[in-house]
Amino acid sequence: MLRALWSALLDIVYPPKCPVCRRPVAAHGAWCDVCLAGILAVRYLNPAGHHFKALDECLVICEYTGGVKRLLHDMKYRQAERYAVHLQWLLAEGRAEGILESCDLIIPVPLSAGRLQERGYNQTERIFKDWCEKNAAGKWRGDVLVRRRETLPQWELDLARRRKNIKGAFAVTRPEVIRGKHIVLADDIVTSGLTMEACAQALKKSGAAKITGLALSGGGQ
Repeated sequence: MLRALWSALLDIVYPPKCPVCRRPVAAHGAWCDVCLAGILAVRYLNPAGHHFKALDECLVICEYTGGVKRLLHDMKYRQAERYAVHLQWLLAEGRAEGILESCDLIIPVPLSAGRLQERGYNQTERIFKDWCEKNAAGKWRGDVLVRRRETLPQWELDLARRRKNIKGAFAVTRPEVIRGKHIVLADDIVTSGLTMEACAQALKKSGAAKITGLALSGGGQ
């Protein structure tokens, strides 16, 4: 009741607007139809074309372009944590919750300790965690997969250097939690797929049965 009243008050004081073009929209977090049409593209990636071996499948919700690209960039490099609610809205609009029904656990791709300290938060966790708790309560686990060394940003590198950069970068801290489980691996963006694949390799090595990737956005190798 109080949450509904607070939401109604916010709508009066701060009318909801599209985060990209600032057109009026129906609810906080929503995008206008014009901006949404330019980025929403729900599809499964071709495993053979994206270097997947340990990663069994990967669902992508949006193209990594336009407003999505800008909001993710600002979340990562300009402390624009407020955009998480707009990116969560895209997950709901893409009906991504369907992928959570058959899984046992949902795990975010982790940041290194240094990057987490610099940024103050993992943008993937900010985007996915609340949405996952709402649609699959109790399945979120952000404490079992770690990035054990610093890596260069993948977008700066060619494919060969990306492989070398990310190889062996991830480790499982709680193998007993994931053994025999179907895991959804969440990330904000997938391009070549090598980061998700490296995470999936670490998870499979520790006993996970199946890994399904879930990326908010994809494209632009």
